[in-house]
Parts: sequence; C-alpha cells; structure tokens
Amino acid sequence: MEQKNIQPQRFLAALLLLPLAIGVQAGGNFQQSLEAAWQQLPEQQYLPTENDINNRRLPGWLAAAPSIAVDYQQGNDASGSAEEWQTRLELPLARPGLMQSQRDYQQAAGNETLAYQQLLRWQLAGKLQTWWWDWQNLNLSQQRIQDRLAAMQQQLQWLDLLIRQGERPAADRLTLQEQYQQLKNQQLLNQRQQQTLQQQWQQWTALTELPGDWSFTLLPEQPLDNHPLLQLLQIQKQLSDAQLRSQQKNTLNPRLSLGVKHQQAVNAQPASDALQVGISFDFGGSNYSERRNAVRELSNRHSEWLRTRQQLENERNVLAATLPQQQQRMNELKDMSQQASAQYQSQYQAYQRGSLSGFQWLQIQASIWRLQQQADEARIEYLRNISQWNLLQGYSL
Repeated sequence: MEQKNIQPQRFLAALLLLPLAIGVQAGGNFQQSLEAAWQQLPEQQYLPTENDINNRRLPGWLAAAPSIAVDYQQGNDASGSAEEWQTRLELPLARPGLMQSQRDYQQAAGNETLAYQQLLRWQLAGKLQTWWWDWQNLNLSQQRIQDRLAAMQQQLQWLDLLIRQGERPAADRLTLQEQYQQLKNQQLLNQRQQQTLQQQWQQWTALTELPGDWSFTLLPEQPLDNHPLLQLLQIQKQLSDAQLRSQQKNTLNPRLSLGVKHQQAVNAQPASDALQVGISFDFGGSNYSERRNAVRELSNRHSEWLRTRQQLENERNVLAATLPQQQQRMNELKDMSQQASAQYQSQYQAYQRGSLSGFQWLQIQASIWRLQQQADEARIEYLRNISQWNLLQGYSL
C-alpha cells in the first residue's frame, strides 16, 4: 500500500508554539499524573514476567527442548542375560533455515513486549486526557451556573420588592423561578458527574489531589507507521510470519543422541560400559492443519494492520481539515459572547426601568447565557481536539 504523507493545514504550523490549556486545581502536571496512573495499571504489572519469559528461551540451534531417557532391563543368571541400564540425552537440532526463523521469532517476541508497553502508555494517556476535558467542561459549566444563580437570586429579591409595592405583577416571578430551578437541577446533575469523575481519578491514579494545570500544545506531525498501535500490529505480523516459516522449515532436522550403557557381570561375562552416539532425522513436520492455521493467522494480522492504518489515516485527515473550522468557530463565538455580555448590564437596567417586560428581559438574558455556553463548549471542544491530534500522531505526553 502506498503510504500517504498527511500534511496538516497551514494553521497547524502556526499553532505549534501556541499553548492551549485551562487549569483550576493545584496538583501534578500531566506527566506526573500519567506515571501515577501507570503504576496502578494492572497490565503493566505483568510486563516484567513477560520480559523474563522472553529472555529464558532455548538456544537457536535447538529445534525443540532436549530430552533425557533412562532404560532398565532386569537380568537372569539362569538364562545368561545380564542386568543392564542405559541413559541417553536427545538433542533435536535445527537446520539453518529453522534457526533463522526461530531467531526472528524470538527477536520479534521481545520487540512485541516493548511495543505493547508503549501502546498501554498511549492508551492510558488518551484515557486521562479524555477525563481531563470532561472534568474541565463540568468545572466551567458549574462556574457559569453559579454566576447565573447568583444573578437570578438578586433579580428575584429585587422583583419581590417590586411585587410587594405593586409595581410588577406576581406572574413575572413564575418564569424567573422556573429558570432558577432548572439551573439548580443542572447544578445537582453536574455535581453527581463530578463525583463520578473524582472517583475515577482516585481509582486510576490512587491520588486524592485533583490534577493541576495540564497544558497541551499542538505537536508536530509524525510518520503514520510510527503510531504505537501500528507498531504493535506490525510486530505481531512479524511474529506470525516467523511462526509460519518455522513450521515450513521444521522438517529433516537431525536428532543427536548421546548415551551411556552399563551391563552387569553375568556368569563368566564381566561387567561392561559403553558410550552410545546416534543421529536420526525427522522426516515429518507440522501437519497440514497447523500450516493452514498459520497462513490464516498471518493473513488476519496483515488485514488488521491494514484496516487500522486506513482508519488512523482517515482520522488524521478529518481532524486536520476540521481544526481550522473549529478554531474559526471558537473565535466567532468568543466575539459574539463578549459583545452580548457587554450588553447585559444595559439591558438589565432597561428592564429595571420598565422599558423591557419581564418576558423580554428573560429572553435576552437566556440568549446571552446561551452564547456564553456555546463559546465555552466550542473552546473546550477545540482544545480537546488538539489533544486528539497529538494522540493520533502517537504522542503519549
């Protein structure tokens, strides 16, 4: 397959030095948090054992594990048969072709463990970054809700005074109270979601202190085939290829036998010891079913690698095309939100003077708040996709 070099839009290069982050709590940076979560990850605890297994392999010149055999034969003086025993060591030797495929498999097995470790860290980084932006989104929403509740509380107090003085109808209070309760309900819902995220954080990292200012900067594009997932799939494909070649070459391997035979004395025949050396060849090999399964396994590995590569390539292309639009939308909503916020106080004063009805004021207030919320959501989504861009390049930082 021809490798396509994905070139980001020109705006990406301009943003390489632009820090993009939101921070509220005091705590460790992202790298420290990632390391804490890594120590709690169950999968990584078995990596040393896997490395130990990779290092405890048979020498490459052996086709299989050696074996030791011990034979005993009871003697009979009456028949003149001597008591004897013998022991031998059998060494299944590998032909050069099999030796090479076995070396390739052993090297790929060690590389797979390392690639799997890198993939685990990359996946963990993605999980933590997704958590971070969900957490930031909830925090920002809670801040907005708190400000709006405080504003509406003041409005209710002011409206109560006017209603008691007969300057405003009591019906004006109903709509305001309804919106106030809706905000309170949303606040409670956000609090429950925050508690869930806090529990996840403690489970993943064993830390009680929430993270601090995680700063994510747009990072340069990397070659697609360097992605941790593709690296692992490529090595697994090499493992399957080496396994298939080992099965194809596993025939006509010599089997060296070294042994000692001892025969007890019987009648006039003295005891004797003899050294035995033998060699044999295995004409068989892997059966048809094993070779067919090995071919199918190699085909599946290649197909999985190819599908994953195409998927990552598509995601890169889509995100590279989407980010400029998201940046433009974020800036537009930011300007609109700032302009609307600047009109808030004057519109509220018009409502207080009676130039606006209660219904008109609530509509204007709701519109201003919606613009603020849309601007917040656009900013979070843009920053979230900056993190996603970095992950698609294979970065785990």
